[in-house]
Order: sequence, then structure tokens, then C-alpha cells
Amino acid sequence: MRIVIGLLSLTLVASCSIADSKPDERESDCLTASALSNADTRQPFIEWYQEAVASGFSGMVLVAQGQTKLFEQGLGYADKEAKRPFTADTVVDILSMTKQFTAAAILKLEEQGALSVHDTLEQFFDNVPTEKQGITLHQLLTHTAGLKANYKGDYTPATRQQLEQHALNSRLLSRPGETFNYSNIGYSLLALVIEKASNKSYEAFLHEHLFLPAGMNNTGYRIPSWSEQDLIVGYQSDSRYRHHRLLAGVGSVLGRSDRWGTPLEQSWAEDGPWWSLHGNGGLLSTLNDLHLWYLALANNSILSEASKDKLYSPYVEVTSGIFYGYGWMVRANQAGTRRIINHGGGNPFFDMDIYNYVDDGVVFLYVTNTPLQQSLMPKLSNVVRKEYIQ
Repeated sequence: MRIVIGLLSLTLVASCSIADSKPDERESDCLTASALSNADTRQPFIEWYQEAVASGFSGMVLVAQGQTKLFEQGLGYADKEAKRPFTADTVVDILSMTKQFTAAAILKLEEQGALSVHDTLEQFFDNVPTEKQGITLHQLLTHTAGLKANYKGDYTPATRQQLEQHALNSRLLSRPGETFNYSNIGYSLLALVIEKASNKSYEAFLHEHLFLPAGMNNTGYRIPSWSEQDLIVGYQSDSRYRHHRLLAGVGSVLGRSDRWGTPLEQSWAEDGPWWSLHGNGGLLSTLNDLHLWYLALANNSILSEASKDKLYSPYVEVTSGIFYGYGWMVRANQAGTRRIINHGGGNPFFDMDIYNYVDDGVVFLYVTNTPLQQSLMPKLSNVVRKEYIQ
């Protein structure tokens, strides 16, 4: 149970007074601790916290080592109009972090004997063009299949059949297995493979074999029964894209809100987001649920150690010292002895990042609906590395 700490120390009192001094007082803008015994773990984060409050940061951060939450902090509002603060139970769009779950589902199916990561597209799809017949699931997982990045916009209608036909018939950017080309289309194809191999919908398979065993009751597309009051809200004026900011400015002149809304207020199909996003993005979850996911991975209750080795292996170099595994970026510390895996995701309204320091048992989760303030995330990551990583 999370206990709000009002007076941890004189320093924390000073930190909370930054928020308290504002006319529009925000309840979440006060340092919190998971337990009184862990109050001292707030100290390394105070400077970052003060900068975040002063900059108007709106989002949620959770840092944990095993089951212990070292830093759990919401700032600003998940919904500005309703003045609803961020918490670790706020339902957020995890964006491209969806890919790690797609990859884990493929490995779960491999454990069940339903497929192999070395299987090819022609084993799952009809009428595969010759140049694509040899593309393997491994190449889709590592973005080395040669497929282009995207099909349609995230909220533009696209059916399973349309995505499949476009992916199979579009021109390859490179020969399969030759070059890293980040491809959302490739992960949507993997979602189709999951459906074909399991005879279940993509979300139903993940729900039964990944989410429920991990205790994740608030993760999915349509299966969880969320209330609109649970969801993160995006705002156009916070967009990183110029045309969105311009539209928001015009709207404000005309007296209209800059509210873009929640992910579920956008155009989705009956089974979740349209297939331009399905499997590569768009899963909804909470930071508390994601913490449970990393605990489940750590204790091998979802995947075997052999499958996790596949998930975290550095297969293809993306840039100097950074490799792609299965749904994860993989690197090592400066000594080359400790694995660091992470994946970011973003759209005009939200940013999210996850760092999993596998060998230290530390996970760092970060989400914001003010995506222009990207400099705060690496600063917080530096605090985590300095204080808790060997």
C-alpha cells in the first residue's frame, strides 16, 4: 500500500512547497513513498523532482527494485479539466512498448510447440510473393525483414486483411536479414501470426497467457473494463508537431479546448486499435501493472530462462553499442558486464520510456502527456543509474 508522506524531512517540505505555493494546487505534486521504511529512497530524486515541478511536467514515474518501490511519483494532471492527478493506476497508452508483449507472445507460442522463431511467412500466409517467402519470424522480431515502417495513421481504419495484403505486397527496403529497418508493419504481421498459431485473437492470447498469469488486470485493448475516469488525456498544445500546436492555438483563440482526449475516444475497431497499430502499439496499461510484468519476467513465471535469453539477446546493431533484441533495445554498462534493456515510444500526445536493468533487478517507468519535455527523462535515468546500478 502506498502511503503519502507529508513531512519526510525539511528538504521534502521545501520540495512540496513548490507545488503548494501555486494558486492551482496539484495534489500529486508532493513527494510520496511506498512505505515509511523506504522514505530515505526519495532523497536522490529531490533535485529532479524540483525541476520537474518548476517546468510544469505532467506525468508519472515509478522506479522499483524487485518488489520495493524506490520512487513512485505523479506530477500534474492525467486530466486537466477534471483536475485528476496521475497515479501508478492511471491507464496509459504504452505506445511502442507493446512490441515487447508481441515478442513475448511469440516466444510463449514457441514454448508451447505452436511455432518456431525460424518459421517463415509462407507457413502462415497464402500467396506470399517469392521475395518474401523466406522472411522469418526472427527477422520480423528484429526489424531485419526489410519491410517499411508504417502502413496508415494510428487511427485510420485498416482491417486485418488490408494490413496483411499491404505488408505482403509492398516493396522491400532491403533484402531480408540484411539491414535493420524499424517496422511497425512487421510487428502487426507478428500479431496476425499469433492469431493464426493460437486460434485466438491477439488480445485474448496475451490476456490468457501473459497478463493474467502476471496479475495484470488493467492491461489490454478491450478486455479490461476501464472507466473514462481511469484514462490518461492527451492535449494538442503539448504536441511536438508544429501543425498540432498551430491548430491548438487557433482553437484557443476561438474558445475551444486543446483537449485531444483519451486513446479510447479515438477511432478504434471492435477488437482494439486498427491494424496499422495493432500488435506494434496501442496497448493500454498502468505503471503498477507494468511493474508486475517485470516481476513475472524476473521469476520466470511467464517465460523460461531460455526464452528470456532470446528476448534480451543483442541480435542486430541499431547504432554504436545499442542492439535490438526481440521488442527491446539492448545494451551493456560501460564495463560490458550488466545488461540494460529499454524501449521508448511516443506520438504527438504521449511519451513513454522503460528501462529494465536486468542484472540489478531495477526497473524505471516513465510516462507523460507533456511530450515536449523530453530532457527530463534522461536526467531521471541518470539518477537511477548513479544511485542503484552497479
